[in-house]
Amino acid sequence: MRKKITLSAAISYMFIAMTVTFCLTMILSARMFEATVSSVNEKEAMYDKVSDIDRVVRQNYYTVIDDTAINDSLSSGYMAGLKDSESRYLSAAAVTEYQEEMSGKIIGIGMDIVKSKEDGGYLRVYKVYAESPADVQGIVVDDLLTAINGISTINMSEQDAVKMLSGKSGTVVNVTYRHEDAETSADLVHKAYDAPSVSYSIEDTVGYIKITNFSSRTASELEYAANNLTSQGATSLCIDIRSNSSRDFDSAADAADILLKEGTTMYAVYQDGERKVLYTSDKTSTTLPVALITNGGTGYAAEMFAVMLKDSAGAKTVGTTTMGKGTLQKLFRLPDGSGVVLTVATLSPVSSTSYAGTGIAPDYEKALDAAQESNAHTFTVSNDPQILRAFEVAKNLTVQ
Repeated sequence: MRKKITLSAAISYMFIAMTVTFCLTMILSARMFEATVSSVNEKEAMYDKVSDIDRVVRQNYYTVIDDTAINDSLSSGYMAGLKDSESRYLSAAAVTEYQEEMSGKIIGIGMDIVKSKEDGGYLRVYKVYAESPADVQGIVVDDLLTAINGISTINMSEQDAVKMLSGKSGTVVNVTYRHEDAETSADLVHKAYDAPSVSYSIEDTVGYIKITNFSSRTASELEYAANNLTSQGATSLCIDIRSNSSRDFDSAADAADILLKEGTTMYAVYQDGERKVLYTSDKTSTTLPVALITNGGTGYAAEMFAVMLKDSAGAKTVGTTTMGKGTLQKLFRLPDGSGVVLTVATLSPVSSTSYAGTGIAPDYEKALDAAQESNAHTFTVSNDPQILRAFEVAKNLTVQ
């Protein structure tokens, strides 16, 4: 039997419900207000401190102040305060360079060098990129770089030389190089130049593919290479991503799509802690089994590419452990044309454990000894120890 509720009882219940709702709302509002006040107070303290410093400097600094440099330094300092080596501030010019790199262009003079005892202490050119400033100048492989900005390279380390040769777009570096017996000095202007990201060849029944970096063109270049190698009789693929530390995650995901079946290929864990789908594959261009070659220079997008193929295509890795850069960065443009590259998520593989900070350990370890490392630039597909080991692995793989 159902009991009737009197009008006075209904009004009482309604009043109680309203009172409870009001109290809960007030408690929540108070907490939100306290958090907001705390946040505002912290920001006021931060701005007040910067203002105090600015006042002291402008009253006492002995010479002219460059406000643009101050603003850039403040912005850089803010990002440094995050204590995340992957998050950083970019000036407007640096944003342009960053976007050019993401599109597949490289900023530089276009040559790779190496230090060798056989060259009298000088630096030998072992690679020149087509249509780069070095190529246009006429510098070729095996030329000796004898001076940079007038400083002899005899006692210069390879790392110091690379640093001196680097520069922002539009800046100039003077190089002196020896071709056969003739020595030439030239000013080279740093600029953006196109660099193909994929090269390939077939060795017996294994298709060898080298991916030097990931860009918007990589997926189409990889698809063309895989199809070409398949038509030549390749029954497996060996993909070399050693020393590939590209940060173009979207292009790496597009490239992986060429080799993967339909499905989720990567998740990401964002600020709210939720694991969300980041990338998926919607087609398969090739079903050949894959062996990957990695080393300590394999990072960022290349690591993600590797773990995608491991989890979703059963690929095996050969070489040494990767860098462990398992977080995702995104560029945010600011109104004045500058920007910040900010870590926005941790990458979460489909089935593997997170490799952030630890790297991806190889399924088949094959390290180079000290002598091999120093001569690695002279190796070819036919005598590189890591490539040869990867070929052995690739030949024994079957499609998953």
